Amino acid sequence: MSSAWLFLGIGLLAQASGPAPAPVGRPAIATVMTDTRLSELSGLAASRRQRDRFWALNDSGDGASLYLIDGRGHVLREVTVDGAENRDWEALASYERDGKAWLLVGDVGDNGALRDHITLWRVEEPDPAGKPVRTRPAERIDVRYPDGPRDSEAITVDTARNEVLIFSKRTVPAVVYRIALDATGPQLAERVASLDGIPQPSEEEIARGGRVARFRAQVTAASLDCSGEGLMVLSYDALHRYRRQPGQDWAEALPGQVPARVPLRLLPQAEAMSFDASCRNLYVGSERVPVPLLRYRYRPLSATGDSGR
Repeated sequence: MSSAWLFLGIGLLAQASGPAPAPVGRPAIATVMTDTRLSELSGLAASRRQRDRFWALNDSGDGASLYLIDGRGHVLREVTVDGAENRDWEALASYERDGKAWLLVGDVGDNGALRDHITLWRVEEPDPAGKPVRTRPAERIDVRYPDGPRDSEAITVDTARNEVLIFSKRTVPAVVYRIALDATGPQLAERVASLDGIPQPSEEEIARGGRVARFRAQVTAASLDCSGEGLMVLSYDALHRYRRQPGQDWAEALPGQVPARVPLRLLPQAEAMSFDASCRNLYVGSERVPVPLLRYRYRPLSATGDSGR
């Protein structure tokens, strides 16, 4: 990849559009990712055990490895997920439950929609301040979709409703599925809703932008904010925020909703996104190096007045 991305990244602009206030401010460049160990960055999740630390993973082609990085993108340590295998890791989530910090690895990629099932690997978060090179043994949860194989690059954990949300990538519109957070053994996912409000490229835009433009609205990451009422969804070309009322189920909140939208420009392949542990900032990363790691100041629903439908 050309270093021109660095200079293009400095000129990034994010302007809100849509019916709701912008969920984030203008982006800052937290760092320029240069470590080739994360050249296929596809999953990012905040540590629940130490501030300014994140866990990251590459997509297919890497081993069963997680990378501990700081808020400036420096790789601090590589940790093997004991007992796990990497068929096509594409997503990562972190959460707290029962007084412990957990990581959920999404082996959910399926470019050809050929897999009989996907796999989630659940593991207790290693101590970021320690020096472990392996995690404790991971727990395997195999998941089938109710309507056939799907490619995915996005998962998030909803602790308030005790569920894992899984987002399809290549279907139009994208579809949200769920399983119970405390699930064990093989699972059949439940279809929740479709994300109808993500705008798709027009034929004119595809003709003007080439073949790649056809895929720009595909969902590549998702993360719930600290309130649990704001759902950030990343596509190649934009950030989208969906919302729900306190106590509302996503199956009720999502249908027909038009999200607040902030365009992304000049990231070559945006596939990783995470709040920091306090949800003050939202980080967006991309495959390839060198490439910017963007940091957005997050505007909570209460601050924007975007409190629901």
